[in-house]
Amino acid sequence: MNRRATLQVENLNMPQRSSLFDLTARRPHEMGQSYLALGCAPSDHEIEEYHVKHTVEFENTYRMEPKNRFVAERVEPIMKEVMEKHLEKVSYEPTQCGHLAKTIVSEIKTQVKELEFDRYKIICLVDIGEKRDQDIHMGSRCLWDHQRDTYASATYENHSLFAAAIVFAVYFE
Repeated sequence: MNRRATLQVENLNMPQRSSLFDLTARRPHEMGQSYLALGCAPSDHEIEEYHVKHTVEFENTYRMEPKNRFVAERVEPIMKEVMEKHLEKVSYEPTQCGHLAKTIVSEIKTQVKELEFDRYKIICLVDIGEKRDQDIHMGSRCLWDHQRDTYASATYENHSLFAAAIVFAVYFE
């Protein structure tokens, strides 16, 4: 049940230039015309799964305050511990530190989610940079409900790098 749509693209007397998306360059035997095929329908397997799933409806709770509030003092030690574990014996190397930042983010996020803060979306950011006798100023902006939304931050340094981690907890009604 795979439907395919074919679009005809005509040559509009535009100047020829090399491009990744130049369709005429891909099919030189078709002078002046190119065809582009697009797959646009789900497979039979995906359709069956869609019809089998049942939707569950929940009623509104009309609760404006979380039962288990986000507490930064419980999250900051987790962040420091994870950064120390992963960065203790590491020298700065850009590609390696990029992968380490992703690993640290995912580990912090899973450990914070295990604390089961009620109705919070958790956003975690980790920046790793090289120490070179210079200062750095970091900032962030977002729309914020100062009564419910909060954050936790931690930093780490060794002989060749610095790391700054921040976890935003945004209340989700």
